[in-house]
Amino acid sequence: MFYRFNFIQKVILLFLCYSVISIICSILFSVSLSFTNTFSIFLIQFIQSWNLMLIGFLFFQAFKYYRFPKIFYQAKKFETPLFYKLLGVNLYRSFLINSFFKYLNSRVYLRGRPKIYLQQFIEETKQSETSHIFSMICTSFVQLAYLNAKLWEHSFWLTFFSILLNLYPILLQRMNRLRILPKS
Repeated sequence: MFYRFNFIQKVILLFLCYSVISIICSILFSVSLSFTNTFSIFLIQFIQSWNLMLIGFLFFQAFKYYRFPKIFYQAKKFETPLFYKLLGVNLYRSFLINSFFKYLNSRVYLRGRPKIYLQQFIEETKQSETSHIFSMICTSFVQLAYLNAKLWEHSFWLTFFSILLNLYPILLQRMNRLRILPKS
């Protein structure tokens, strides 16, 4: 989306986009203060979660090849197939590939792709993982604002959606790399 722009233009565009996201976030926060019923809180936090996910998404529209240091993406000793199974990541994966979410990002499916695509797929998992980490970090600031305002249910639902829309995708990307990369 922003690939054709130079670095300064990308920074300015991100600043403008992040300003809009921050304004929307503030409006959603202010509006949510008046909500007391669970369904309204649930709905506003769902919208807030998708708004905050734009932070990571837009960053990678500008800086596609940004990555954390390589060691970050390496499998940790505790990351085993059993670890991911116990956390329910396999179930989450099954849900994604059997729901409308499968249409959101077709790049993450290997079926029918040539073997040469594997390296690109691994890079896609790193990009997606990093994007969701950025979004989850930004979400945590809003969660703290809700906790500071003693709005426990608001914070609970935002945390729920952050886990569902950020943490599990992070774990899924890591699990996918673990399955593909040769054991070291």
